[in-house]
Amino acid sequence: MTTLTKAQYEECKKAFLSLEERAIYLNHYQLARETEIENPALWKAFLTDPRTVDYIQSEMSLIRTAAINDIIQQAPNSRSVGQAQLINSLLKLEEASSTKEGPTFIYCYVPLNEEQKHAPNVQLVHADGSPLEDGEEIIEKEPKENENADPEEWNLNTKFISRT
Repeated sequence: MTTLTKAQYEECKKAFLSLEERAIYLNHYQLARETEIENPALWKAFLTDPRTVDYIQSEMSLIRTAAINDIIQQAPNSRSVGQAQLINSLLKLEEASSTKEGPTFIYCYVPLNEEQKHAPNVQLVHADGSPLEDGEEIIEKEPKENENADPEEWNLNTKFISRT
């Protein structure tokens, strides 16, 4: 797959934006035919770049919202069941596409074993992240009956953070 340089990305972006809303519906082969950049591989790299993907998704969301609003505005004058089904389908599509995807982070408390507790790169801290002061003891409590409970509900007084 072709990797875009910054200059190539900017050149593709300029050509893409010059086509206005029509560009959103074109594939890399069509873009190569309709612009001065005649390399479909370059257009494919541009279209799959995360910045371009985000831009196209946001544009499509705006277009869908406008189409839904237009159909809803015309709905009182229509007795079409198909139009109601179209509105429902578009609303479901809009709802599904409005959530951002990305990495999911799961935070959990994992007690260290004895060797890890005494490692030089481990710092003992309270649950809020503040360091233990001299003389404070480590008190570990087990989670409440529901092991899937939110760690905030575990009533842990301290936790360990490993630093390398």
